[in-house]
Formats: sequence, structure tokens, C-alpha cells
Amino acid sequence: MGNNIITIDGPSGAGKSTIARLAAARLGLRYLDTGAMYRALTLHCMRAGIHLDKPAEVAKSLATAQLRVELTHDGPMKVFLGADDVTQKIRTQEVTRNIHYVADVREARDFLTRIQRDIARQGDLVTEGRDQGTVVFPDADLKIYMFATPEVRARRRFTEMTERGASVTYEEILEDVSRRDYLDMSREIGGLRKAMDALELDTSNLTPEQVAESIVKLAKSRLAMRTRKIDQEALRQITGRDARPK
Repeated sequence: MGNNIITIDGPSGAGKSTIARLAAARLGLRYLDTGAMYRALTLHCMRAGIHLDKPAEVAKSLATAQLRVELTHDGPMKVFLGADDVTQKIRTQEVTRNIHYVADVREARDFLTRIQRDIARQGDLVTEGRDQGTVVFPDADLKIYMFATPEVRARRRFTEMTERGASVTYEEILEDVSRRDYLDMSREIGGLRKAMDALELDTSNLTPEQVAESIVKLAKSRLAMRTRKIDQEALRQITGRDARPK
């Protein structure tokens, strides 16, 4: 396994994706969104018309899952099913509500874990998800466990989805966040747990930039890594807003 592997785990909506991208950009590392991989596999199963509540059918569908991701040092990860770019298509509420069926299937987790470890062989990676520091990369160089209150996470998700034009209510999102927390923490396979050697970061009252900077400082002190500047346009693309002082 390569060097400079940083894992960021935590519940849905804690800001892992944005913060991992910011930290990766500042450190010159690649960014891996494992949640997007589970979403893509869920979409694959939905398109195949299988019964998602039947693990054997989900496991069988893996043989035809042409899942591919593209990582860069400077931009978001792209996700493909065959030749179809599904990077945005996997962000629907329907996919979100069905992820747990796929995530509970051991064969599916093993399938994606192999892909994730293959990607990490080159090193220089910031990876985020739910079991990166506990299962996929137990020997990672730096492990972060990130969390925020359910209300804060629901508000973030609601803003994100409405900005994309989705017709949802805050109450629906909060219910989904609470349900996913329960499912994620109660799973026997790949459940959400903090690694014993992970550092906790509460993001409830912090901006993504502040949390990312904390991770960058830890990487610099613990891994002797260098940082680089991010221009305002790149920062805007990552955070979705202009970060210049007002």
C-alpha cells in the first residue's frame, strides 16, 4: 500500500466530501469519495431491476457492474457506470433511500473495498466514507472522525439539494438523516464506528475551510507534508461559494 493515506469517516452530512476535497487540494493529494461508489452501485442495481431487499440478487448483479471512477489532484471525483457519467445522477433521494440495501451486502462491500485498495496503492490519497479508517485502511497514516448534529447536517443537505432544484422539505431531510444514522450505526457489516486511533472533529459550528485547515495542519505536523495554495476559482468550485473576505 502506498504512503500518505488520510481517512475521513463520519455520519452522512457531516461535510466529509467538501472537506476531504479541500484538504486533498491543499495537500496535493487525490480525493476518493467512497459514498459515491456505493451510490453508483445502488443505481446499477436499480437500473437492473433487481429486488434490492434480496442480498443474493444484489450480490449476483456485481458481475455486470461496470463501475469506474476518475480521480485527480485538482478536481472532484467522477463516477461512471459503463460509459455513462453518473456523477450527478447518483445524488437523488431515491438512490439515497436505497443505499442501505447495497451497503448491507457483504459481497458488495468486499467488491468496493478491493477497488478502493487498488486505487490507494499509488498512495497520496484522502479518502472519505464510513469505514475507511476501521476496515478498508486500518493502517492509514492519519485518521479523522468527523461529525455534526443531525439538525446541522439536515440543514446542509437541504440547502445542497434545493440549490440543485430538488423539491424536498427540511423535515424530510432531517428524517432521512436520522434514519441513515440509525442504519449506519447499527449495521453488523461496515457499521459507522470511530477507529481507536482516529482524531475527532466536530464540524457543527465550523466552516469547511476551517475544518480542512485543521486536517492540513495535522498532516503537516504528523506526516511532514507540504501544502500548496488554492486559487479562488478552484476554491469556489469545491465549496460552491466565493470564499473571499467580504
